[in-house]
Amino acid sequence: MLTFLDAMDATTIVVVGLILPILLALLLFVFARGFFRRFWVLILLIIGAVEWFLIVQVGPLFL
Repeated sequence: MLTFLDAMDATTIVVVGLILPILLALLLFVFARGFFRRFWVLILLIIGAVEWFLIVQVGPLFL
């Protein structure tokens, strides 16, 4: 796994990190609708916080 990450460009890793939280929310929405409906506000707040952290703190270091 580490050789796979070493072979990737830093920009690619940041972009993948930005896409993963959104993909996780979509997967929860599709496969666990009851869970998503119950905790949708919490899920969106956590995903928003992760996205904000990646964009503001990590993104400018690599892009």
